[in-house]
Amino acid sequence: MELNGDMARLAEFVAARGWEVCQERAIQHGRQMKISDGQNEARVAIYSTGKALVQGRSSSLTDELTAWCSTNLGGSVSRTGASERGPLPNPAQECGIARIGIDESGKGDYFGPMVAAGVYVDGRLESVLTNMGVVDSKRLSDARIAKLAAAIRSECPHSVVAIGPARYNQLYASMRNVNVMLAWAHARCLENVLARVECGLAVSDQFGDESYLTRALMEKGRQVKLEQHPRAEADVAVAAASVLARDEFVRRLSALSQRAGIELPKGASDPRIVAVASEIASKGGREALADYAKLHFRTTGSLGM
Repeated sequence: MELNGDMARLAEFVAARGWEVCQERAIQHGRQMKISDGQNEARVAIYSTGKALVQGRSSSLTDELTAWCSTNLGGSVSRTGASERGPLPNPAQECGIARIGIDESGKGDYFGPMVAAGVYVDGRLESVLTNMGVVDSKRLSDARIAKLAAAIRSECPHSVVAIGPARYNQLYASMRNVNVMLAWAHARCLENVLARVECGLAVSDQFGDESYLTRALMEKGRQVKLEQHPRAEADVAVAAASVLARDEFVRRLSALSQRAGIELPKGASDPRIVAVASEIASKGGREALADYAKLHFRTTGSLGM
């Protein structure tokens, strides 16, 4: 295979320079080599697409490895730095590898649903979304989110799964773990997207033990490699999922507000939340509140329920 030949030639170059190959391993769609010159370390990932990614702090080691890849490999070469403490970047994002980004909204909001979304992105769609200005929904206004969400829905295979407050409270009563519920919703999104496209990689934020999600996928007969990254919303696939999830949350919260006859505040710390919750509860008690709020939040206890 050409990929193995590329890695063998890289190993020869490393040996000729007097450096050390610390590790070589298979990665999604390619192989990765960890290299040390005695003072610095770097990782070189070579993908079946012909692209390469050099990761590591700026040094003569990364300079020479980047130059070698540019000269000896047929595809483009990307280079990313790494801080002393931070994780190395997501290779899928750097090299345009097809993946499904998954994210959620409403997990920390007292009122409204919890929503998960999955968005399929390949190299072409990554460029489309980047040119649209898709970024983490936390950096966008509700109006901008609505416009971007409409564009994402028209361009990308996607899925949105919403768990309304009433159903949320039922599930929490039996599961007693929000991350298990979230993993179920993420797995449902992935299953729906995979019904439309073939993809072997999913990327999400690091919300908890990934075994929750992998177990949920296995129960559905799906085998997908899951990569969890801190601040995964920097990946445009995850950012697109965050936009869809937030748009669905905002629209459903608005519908619940109309049903309640009072504006339901976002978040969990707005000083209006207790007053609004108290007003709803005064009309129908805990059962009425369960149709609008996540009852296990501390706010419910502050109402004496």
